[in-house]
This record gives sequence, structure tokens and C-alpha cells, in this order.
Amino acid sequence: MRKSVIAIVGAIIVLGVLLGSCYRFLWGERGGKLVIMGSTTVLPIVEHCARVYMEENPRVEVRVSGGGSGVGYANLIDGVCDIAMASRPPKEEELKRAEERGVELTLHEIALDAVAVVVHPSVVEPLGGEPLKLTLEMIGRIFSGELRYWDEVDGRLPHMEIVVFTREPGSGTRETFEEACLKPFGLEVRADASVQHGNPAMRDAVAKTPYSIGYIGMGFITSNVVPLPLAEAEGKPHYEPTEENVRAGVYPIMRYLYLVTDGEPEPGSLIEEFIDFILSPEGQEIVEEEGFISLG
Repeated sequence: MRKSVIAIVGAIIVLGVLLGSCYRFLWGERGGKLVIMGSTTVLPIVEHCARVYMEENPRVEVRVSGGGSGVGYANLIDGVCDIAMASRPPKEEELKRAEERGVELTLHEIALDAVAVVVHPSVVEPLGGEPLKLTLEMIGRIFSGELRYWDEVDGRLPHMEIVVFTREPGSGTRETFEEACLKPFGLEVRADASVQHGNPAMRDAVAKTPYSIGYIGMGFITSNVVPLPLAEAEGKPHYEPTEENVRAGVYPIMRYLYLVTDGEPEPGSLIEEFIDFILSPEGQEIVEEEGFISLG
């Protein structure tokens, strides 16, 4: 009798395991497809999170592509993607177009970032290891063309023409940079500045071009470019684009990075679950791994 009871209990346990496996196979795994487009700054975070999320949810397909924040907003408004990636809030014209289409642009903060102004190593070599410290206005005067030679910026630098790189129109990184360094002083980027599409292209252009200057998200800083310490104004302290300075709120060009949806995601939807994953400890660890700053 006792052996029979044990056998029955064992069979029930085995049956439960089998049924559980079938349930997970047929219904329990999250399935579906997400299309995410936009900011090249946010791109590496979302690409990495998408790979991990798909490994954990094999029936989910997450397609991620860049193009810039402007592309992300436009495609979300047009219904081409489920989620937009953005490194800036929407512009007035984007908000107006969204309203006309019945789209409610809803921003979800996923990380912190700094826009670093970077130069080719040749610019600072004459300083013998000392940093080249500049103000936001001085940066603006360089990018506008008011200052065209490096010795006009600092007398210790050579009389070499400044090569200026900027981002494409619609770029969130460009918008953030201009809001800090150009617009407050009534300046615009010089017409002959070389336009680079995306943070990696900007970084590589500066790294390959002696006496050049550009700007990138802090997650794209590598050893072949030199980030400059910046001050809000003359007489104020200079700060480097580091996690410590961004968290303290003292670095002068900092921002949030966003995922953008049409209204609040439906509870239990794939959109909500993917955003929740990025905001989870696992997702925020990926943010840090990609060189950005987690919200924690």
C-alpha cells in the first residue's frame, strides 16, 4: 500500500513537471516583435538589452536601428516603429506633428549621459600633459568660426587651422550641444563644418584628423580622442565628462537618454515589459557596461 502511494505521488509530480514544460512552451514564453528606431547615442544600450532580452525570451524579436533622434520621433509618429530612441526631448514641430496624427509622445528616462567635446591628440600635445580647459562660450566661438586657429584659443597651441566636425540636423547630440554652446551666445555652427552621421563616425573622424574638434556622447569616448574639461563661464570651475561629475550635476553638458512611446504602454504589453527590462537592475547594469550612467 505504501509503495502504491509513493508511486502515485511520484507520477503526479512527473505529470506536473511535464504539464508545466508544455505550458511554458506553448503559452508561457513572451512572444511577439518590437521595432525600435532612433538615436545613435541610445543605440548601443538598446542593442545590448535587446540581445539579452531575446536570449531570455526566444519567441520575441526585437529589431533595433539608428538614424538619429529626429528619425526616431518621425517614425514613431508615422507608426513605423513601436518605440523611438531619443537623446533629447521632442521639438515643438515634432510635438505639433504628433498631435496632428493623434500620437502622444511619452518619454521614459533610461540613462544619464554627458556630451563630451573631444579633440585630436595633436591639439593638446604642446601642453605637455596639461589639460586644455575651455568655457562653453569659447567652444561656441570655435564651432561658429569666430576662432579659426588653435593659437587664437590658447597661445601655447600652434598656428594650425581648426578642423570642425558636427552632427547631422535632427541629431539629439547636436541639439544638446548647440543648446549649451551656441544658442545662448547667438552663434551657429560654421557653414563649412564637416557633418558626421552618428557618434562612432564623429569619434573616428576626430581620431583620424589632426587639429580637429567634435563632440560625442560619453559612452563613445575612447583613448584615441581627448575630452576637454569645460566650464559654464569664465571664472567658474572646469569639469571633465565623468560619471562622478554628471551624477553631481556639475558637468555643464549633461542630459537624460530616453525611450519614447505613443502614450503609456499598455499594461502587460511587450513594449512595457521591454522598457521595464531596461529599467531593471539587469538592464541598468548594461547601461553602465556601455559606458553610460545608470539611473540608480
